[in-house]
Amino acid sequence: MSLANKRARHFGNSKNSSLNDSRIRKEPVYSGIERIATMRLSRHKRMGVSAVVAEIVMIAVVLVAAVMLAGVTFGIFAIYYQPAEVAAEGATCSNVGNMTVCELTLTNEGSENTATTGVCALQAGVLLQGSVEGGGTVPAGGSLSGVQCVAQSESLLPGSHVSGVLQMTNGASTFFIGTFA
Repeated sequence: MSLANKRARHFGNSKNSSLNDSRIRKEPVYSGIERIATMRLSRHKRMGVSAVVAEIVMIAVVLVAAVMLAGVTFGIFAIYYQPAEVAAEGATCSNVGNMTVCELTLTNEGSENTATTGVCALQAGVLLQGSVEGGGTVPAGGSLSGVQCVAQSESLLPGSHVSGVLQMTNGASTFFIGTFA
């Protein structure tokens, strides 16, 4: 039995075996279940996430995770490592000629040494730029006394309040309030 006759018998038509052979070669023949499944898939296409949207979502997730990790990491290190924290205490101010002199004690409550920069400012009615005398290094957990902020000004009345700020080498500023004696 020839191949054409076998195919014709398989498809149930033995009269036109040449017609069946040409149909088999040109277009596929599906069984009923395959045809229904193919039609169902063609009607309901599934929409996927494009590659660009997926990459943007992944980048956003990575950035959020990096911020959270940095917060945890630097939050833990901040507990164990305290930089210099300098406070000014006991500021008393007086006039010496045409200069206003405020003397104070600096206390470092942190775990790192720092020093005065030599620049200060006084607020006594007007803002006065001054210089630091007797400054130096404030040791960690220690204090430095005899530090003076000196600025040129007019005489102030006793009992007047003077505020000021000293710049430190670690970038911090130390504020103080003194009474004019």
